[in-house]
Amino acid sequence: MLPLLMLFSIPIAYYVKGYSWEESLIVGPLFNFSAFILLGCIPTFLIHRSHYINNKDFSLFVDKISGKITINEDKQYDIDSLEFIEHLAISKKRQEDGKFRLITPWSNYSYLKVITPDNNQYKISSNVVCSSELPIRVHSREYTLWPSIR
Repeated sequence: MLPLLMLFSIPIAYYVKGYSWEESLIVGPLFNFSAFILLGCIPTFLIHRSHYINNKDFSLFVDKISGKITINEDKQYDIDSLEFIEHLAISKKRQEDGKFRLITPWSNYSYLKVITPDNNQYKISSNVVCSSELPIRVHSREYTLWPSIR
């Protein structure tokens, strides 16, 4: 479907911008490719990079039997004593309210903020583990267009 929609740039270049048909066949796909790089690849790369940098040395061990989570091999907490805040892309809010929201290339990126009883905060990228795979109850969800880890 997307390649068919991209064909609209050729008549737009011809009728609106005044290019010849030969030039439109060159300019239209070039515009599409540039838009794909600028609006798709670069933002996705930046979010992926922020998730990687913030989680490259992160380790997480979940013991479902004893109900404990070990973070970075040195801190152990009871699962029930932790607060979990999930940060999602705004397009995921459509599952709650049913309103249409634009899906972006980075819509699947999210992170889970874990707040411990001693007020330490850890941010776990969706690249490391999805919150639905953990035996936790998410206390709240926050939505943003740009779910990069800060």
